Amino acid sequence: MLKKLLVDKDIIGFILSKGGIIFAFRMIAMALSFLSMWFINHFYGEAVFGSYTIALTVLQIVAVVFALGIPNAFVGFTGEFDADIKSKGLLIKVSKIVLVVSSFPILFISFGASFFSEVLFKKPNLYTYFLILGFSVPFMILHEIICYYFISIKKFVAYGLLFFILPNVLFMGLLAIFYKYNLTEYFIFLAYVSSILITVIIGFVAIFHKKEKIIYPTISFKGIINKSFPMMLSGVFLILLNWTDILMLGRIENESQIGIYNTAFKIGYLTLFFVVSMNVLIMPKVSELYYKNNIAEMKKVINRITQLVIILTIPLAVTLIFFSELILKLFGPGFVAGKNTLILITIGSLFNAMTGNVDQILNMTNHQKIVKNIFFLGFLLNVILNIFLIPKYGIEGAATSSLITNIVVNIVFVIIIKKKLGFLTFM
Repeated sequence: MLKKLLVDKDIIGFILSKGGIIFAFRMIAMALSFLSMWFINHFYGEAVFGSYTIALTVLQIVAVVFALGIPNAFVGFTGEFDADIKSKGLLIKVSKIVLVVSSFPILFISFGASFFSEVLFKKPNLYTYFLILGFSVPFMILHEIICYYFISIKKFVAYGLLFFILPNVLFMGLLAIFYKYNLTEYFIFLAYVSSILITVIIGFVAIFHKKEKIIYPTISFKGIINKSFPMMLSGVFLILLNWTDILMLGRIENESQIGIYNTAFKIGYLTLFFVVSMNVLIMPKVSELYYKNNIAEMKKVINRITQLVIILTIPLAVTLIFFSELILKLFGPGFVAGKNTLILITIGSLFNAMTGNVDQILNMTNHQKIVKNIFFLGFLLNVILNIFLIPKYGIEGAATSSLITNIVVNIVFVIIIKKKLGFLTFM
């Protein structure tokens, strides 16, 4: 594997030069993310972190639904553009769609905050969280679309700053200010939302500060939705697949257990660091090669990226497994109870990483409907396993469910790619 990587110097040069930027930004973001996680747990407690986690999970799910899959579809469309200015025109088109569509969750969640907090989650303290959540949806969606715009034009530094650095820096700054003035726990979630809003404003200013003629691509609203809607369903099922454990634990376990699980979950998902970072490179490249019908080059790029991910990920996973207890102690003595949970999540994530960027490869080659179906089946499997495992084994049951689902879903993806594109992602 290492010999093959060294032979393709041009591809490896591209991966390391562009991927290195993303790695650096993502590492800084992870450090800031764990700092904010430690800050909330240390100064507000596990229960408050659990409430924040539930609100953030719901926000992410709602944002994915009402984004209509447009962020991923955006990159898919731009693979055939002959000028970057068309990407700017497409950005204006899709932003208008998002602003109209996101008005529905603002009304629905705001008026239903009492139902969601008291009836659905049986946690009245979540009422204010849901009020904030409703008005946050448009900012979440626009933030993702702006970031994908920069991916589409291969401005990876701008993407990294807006996606990884600015939101996390602003979040930490606002957390510190709100804590200094002894503001209530709801301001933690408000700090997160505010950081996204400020980043969106900066992003639009960066894109449109120069006066130039906008070229609108000849893509109809129907054309956008036909491509994006299956990606939206895929995104929903992926979010549910990843966060079903939190949502189902939210009805059965107390906030402290949810806080421990979410901490273990985030640490275990560090194993996906390299494969997720490669999404930014693989999406525009695969889309471009697909439109050029250059499957041989596509195979080579995907193979080398996946092989590099495997080489980098295995040492990281081994470290997380063998030092799981020590790592969890950093967040407080109570978090050591999540040791086995962390190990199970890490193993599942390792398998995920070793199969490569399977979902985005299919999305960028017009197989988005298949991705949707696979994630839906994975979601159903995860729910069924959680129903049986969580009541008996608690957070370890949820982690076991996640492990089994990860293995099954990724095996199916690998088989489908072999059938549709004629190659395995890792060799």
